[in-house]
Amino acid sequence: MLRISPARLSAIRRASTYNQAKVLRKYPIGQTIHGFEIKRVLPVPELSLTAVDLVHTRTNSNHLHIDRDDSNNVFSIGFKTNPPDKTGVPHILEHTTLCGSYKYPVRDPFFKMLNRSLSNFMNAMTGHDYTFFPFATTNYKDFENLRSVYLDATLNPMLKKEDFYQEGWRLENENVEDKTSPLTFKGVVYNEMKGQVSNSSYLYWIKFQEAIYPSLNNSGGDPTKMTNLTYEDLLDFHANNYHPSNAKTFTYGSFSLKDTLEHLNEEYRTFGKRMTRNIVKEPIELTESKTVIEKGPIDPMAPPEKNLKASITWKCGEPSNVYETFCLKLLANLLTDGHSSPLYQALIESGLGDDFTVNSGMDSTTAANFFTIGLQGLSSLEELEKVLTETLQKYSETGFEDTKIHAIIQQLELGKKDQKSDFGMNLLYGLLPGWVNKVDTFDVLAWDDVISQFNEEYKKGNLFQNLIKKYFIDKPTFKFVMEPSETYEQDVKAEEEQRLKSIVDGLHEEDRDVIFERGQHLSEKQSEKEDLSVLPSLKVSDIPRDGASKPVSHQTVGDSPVQRRITDTNGLTYLRAARDITIPYELYPYLSLFSDALTNLGTETQSMAEIEDKIKLYTGGLSSSISVHSSPVDLSPRVSFNFSGVSLNQNSSHIYEIWENLLLNTNFNNKEKLATLIRTLSSNNIGSVAESGHSYARNLAGASISTTKAISESISGIEQLQFLNKLNTWIQDDATFQSNIIDKLNELKTHLINSNSLRFSLISDEASIHENEAHISKFISKLPSNPSATVVPPSCYPLRPSTKSYIKLPFQVGYASSAIKGVPYTHPDGAVLQVLSNLLTYKYLHREVREKGGAYGGGATYSGLDGLFSYYSYRDPNSMQSLETFDKAGEFGLNTEWSDRDLEEAKLTIFQSIDAPMSVKSEGNTLFKEGVTDEMRQKRREQILDVDAIDVKEAAEKYLVGKNKSVAVVGNAESQDIENWDIVDLGAQQ
Repeated sequence: MLRISPARLSAIRRASTYNQAKVLRKYPIGQTIHGFEIKRVLPVPELSLTAVDLVHTRTNSNHLHIDRDDSNNVFSIGFKTNPPDKTGVPHILEHTTLCGSYKYPVRDPFFKMLNRSLSNFMNAMTGHDYTFFPFATTNYKDFENLRSVYLDATLNPMLKKEDFYQEGWRLENENVEDKTSPLTFKGVVYNEMKGQVSNSSYLYWIKFQEAIYPSLNNSGGDPTKMTNLTYEDLLDFHANNYHPSNAKTFTYGSFSLKDTLEHLNEEYRTFGKRMTRNIVKEPIELTESKTVIEKGPIDPMAPPEKNLKASITWKCGEPSNVYETFCLKLLANLLTDGHSSPLYQALIESGLGDDFTVNSGMDSTTAANFFTIGLQGLSSLEELEKVLTETLQKYSETGFEDTKIHAIIQQLELGKKDQKSDFGMNLLYGLLPGWVNKVDTFDVLAWDDVISQFNEEYKKGNLFQNLIKKYFIDKPTFKFVMEPSETYEQDVKAEEEQRLKSIVDGLHEEDRDVIFERGQHLSEKQSEKEDLSVLPSLKVSDIPRDGASKPVSHQTVGDSPVQRRITDTNGLTYLRAARDITIPYELYPYLSLFSDALTNLGTETQSMAEIEDKIKLYTGGLSSSISVHSSPVDLSPRVSFNFSGVSLNQNSSHIYEIWENLLLNTNFNNKEKLATLIRTLSSNNIGSVAESGHSYARNLAGASISTTKAISESISGIEQLQFLNKLNTWIQDDATFQSNIIDKLNELKTHLINSNSLRFSLISDEASIHENEAHISKFISKLPSNPSATVVPPSCYPLRPSTKSYIKLPFQVGYASSAIKGVPYTHPDGAVLQVLSNLLTYKYLHREVREKGGAYGGGATYSGLDGLFSYYSYRDPNSMQSLETFDKAGEFGLNTEWSDRDLEEAKLTIFQSIDAPMSVKSEGNTLFKEGVTDEMRQKRREQILDVDAIDVKEAAEKYLVGKNKSVAVVGNAESQDIENWDIVDLGAQQ
């Protein structure tokens, strides 16, 4: 259990009593501030915050303020938005509200504000039954600007019909200039959701949600139903839902609450109180067990017998019972998290399935708690049900060891101490789903009360046994199965074609004229140059010329350099270690598997379950990774093997002890565990491509012109996915398993596990830094110290030979990228290329690829550290057309007369990430990982601030116009002219 000494507890109580009195003086209950009455105040000293619950007396609107000494302030306005059907009206409205308002009557002020702000987060999101619009910034003027734009956008949007057609869906000629070209469906959200359902994990999750919670329909939108939505439906949904009486506003941080309340009160002046009709929707009644079977796609990267997915769900009370929900989440963790958990051992390690399904675990984001366990890659539902029943029955009788409970509480406490820069945004994410479903936010925030109740109840005994009996044993279940269908993709395509045909067949010639004219009108509107002076904006002068510095010092322990960042870490120690490696090229594909194996296989004398228990009990987690970076001076590649850990200061010795054991003693000969790991790693690769296809395409395109990207491709790109398919085949034959996998991993160990050239980074307070240096000295003395064998350096690694690659996958939309070689980080042109990429994104590609082309996203990006200029499109119905757009971007950059305002906006956008708040654990990372010094960063900062229009045009001509590009596309290859392309097939290896 969580144990606090009596003296410490007494001190906390005294401080809490003092702070509570101070807070109540600042926020007196019953006081009215600009029309908002303070209803409740809750000091939460364990999280260093005070929660203030307010209600707007005229409209009954709720506001939650979190007062905390944090410069990264957050604002959000959200609404309860129960979807009436599957047309995606909440999602489409989320987009169209941000397309212009009465106070800011410009097209798409949301995207326009992205480059007029220094916010480190701006977005809008649609949940199951709510929609919210959050942002975060450290600049007060910026906070005021964005708050004004967000409130007017949501409460007073223009909701033009043309915006509905652009963002939602429309019928339009394929070639908008050719009336005789075929009619087709277009629309940003329509194509976004076609991309979503191409991800088999998302498809499984949303079909499960629709089946178990039919009253919530599908807030994102089912593409087969979205074309039923009318413009009038959109207007009605806004009128019924986007009203202060149905609003939840939220502020977090150190900025003045009064100023926000004054602004809200002014925005609400034309609204009265409305009887809110948005009731809390309930799931299906589970009075008896129910089974639902759906058809889904075949994963071309998995064997046919591994394509079945199934899950079993229990309803476990309601999230409004915050304490019980907390206990159920602990139970889910005990049952499923990690190698020592009983369900991992019984379901994954046993080989019954390859991995848990996406809906597995505890879900408390609606009005009901659901606990789900599912598997992908299993043979039958009956097998899953049998093992689940046996396991739950066992633990309903035995319960769990005290050490496992203590380990979980330890993880929660460490998580609370870990100072994250986005704490306020994460708090909003955690509170809003329950808040709109009548969960008391103060109950959720009262962390110590929940922990105290848990400690008391656990001492009485049988807490988890009773929970299992109450909700699982002999209780009705909801079983959801997705069976693979060989014709799924063809059926989806046929459905869309038939739906389109049924609409087109009903059109008269006059209707076709209207559609053609509407398409031309929309295209003209998208190309219009607007007067954006009405939008508020920061200026480049708001950006400090001198960047913030997090000074580090350097020490040598033994022969190992140690980078030290001495600061207040809230009692935590962060360790990172890295070793630059040179290995035979044929071993590169094995690096990721080696890294994962270290924390998955165990040793000859200890199982991974035993080691993992110790990790959870004494640390906040250990991780290992492989990274590939380019030199900031000459772009030469550097491949590093990395491992890290975090713990309470007093437990830091355990980080080194556990890593010593894993590095020296991991049993790479453990075939059973290794096979399980390989099956899990390759279980949803097609889903990862569907979710991040633009990143895979960008890396593959870069691999033909950048050595760093060529190595990355082998370790974490499309080539690595192909390699995982081979591994899956090799584990089926003992001799091949030994020679092609186990022997290679043991060979890698001789190259990687070595104290030679090992370097460390420490972040902690001064006393703990010295203690850790002693730990490092002992640690490196235990490692081999042989000089590295002479092999070919990474700089000679071969580039990918093809400059035109097409990755064939059965997706409804595609992803495209093209890449051009740039310059090192320290080269002055790098800053210009970074500004140019931003200008092309917001002034050209957003319009051409997203607004006109219908892709969900598209742009240009310049990776200063990799020296690579890349174009990309995301969930794109016209990926080959986007490549043509990319080819014209250089000329656009050269021929456009860039104004000072254009440059100012580009620089503001760039500095959003440069000056974004940084978590303590990340301080000094850029120097340690990439070798970028404070002097380099400051020079780059000044270069970006000094870029002018002449620089931009010269860079466009020098690096983009007429230059050879390497291109890659991910998507369905049907109807594409790819005769001279390198076709990449990700099908399962036979």
